Amino acid sequence: MLRKPLVSVVIPVYNGESCISRAVESVLAQTCQDFEIIIIDDGSTDNTQTALAHLAQTFRVICLHQDNAGPAQARNLGIQSAKGEHIAFLDCDDIWFPEKLERQLAILRGSSQPGLVHSNYEVIACDGRVIQHAKAGISRDPLHQAFTGGHAPLLSTTIVSRGLLEEVGGFDANLWVAEDSDLFLRLYNVTKFECLDRVMVQKFQHHHGSWDIPFDQRTHEENILSSRERFLARVQNHSTLNKEQREALKSEWSSHYLMKGAFKERQGKCAEARWHYLSAIQKNPFRFRGYSRLFRNARM
Repeated sequence: MLRKPLVSVVIPVYNGESCISRAVESVLAQTCQDFEIIIIDDGSTDNTQTALAHLAQTFRVICLHQDNAGPAQARNLGIQSAKGEHIAFLDCDDIWFPEKLERQLAILRGSSQPGLVHSNYEVIACDGRVIQHAKAGISRDPLHQAFTGGHAPLLSTTIVSRGLLEEVGGFDANLWVAEDSDLFLRLYNVTKFECLDRVMVQKFQHHHGSWDIPFDQRTHEENILSSRERFLARVQNHSTLNKEQREALKSEWSSHYLMKGAFKERQGKCAEARWHYLSAIQKNPFRFRGYSRLFRNARM
């Protein structure tokens, strides 16, 4: 009987032929080698399948395929197929530092016994420059301050018990954005988070263009806005929000309505845009941007 791996590394990919090998190589270079790699192709239309066939043939990589359904559903498929005690996530255009798994597993086994461990990370520009050092355990973002104690994990940095993922139901497959925030809020309600205060991941700025999405740009934006609204409504409906959480949500709603207003403006629907800008002001009357957008729109 084959021994199960300690960690299952789940990597969703869509049109990632140019970067998937680099991501896999960063996993294969780990100082801890007790893992399996599961790659889920989310209906790619480029030569990703060729790259995956090479990886499956050359290395210990499991390659799965689904019709395009978004990254949340792809990760759920990976979780369902995983054999490891822990799940570690990696986006196809990010890379790990060699000691990432080893250091995080040591924290999981330590006296504090967190259910999820993440780390700091760097954001890398297309020309290779480091443009941000993210201290993910002490975020000043109001939403993360209010709902996750200041933890703002990047999904590619996280490792979490598979049992906990199953307990909270995994990712919401209907969300095309904010699916990670939605998951983290549910996990934070049932377990402790701990952040490794070291950079363990490099996040590369998206080099994919709008041609990499399986639908037109307008539909893509609509998916993003509807997903964000669904996420915020779910948080809003939580029965025991405290004052800090309610204020953080108002700020998030304000930002959401500003984005919806800008989207309607680009479509030439100025009356609908004004309604969204007014909604943004109602949610956060002290935010100047709502008034400036409304004034500019009124002059069109």
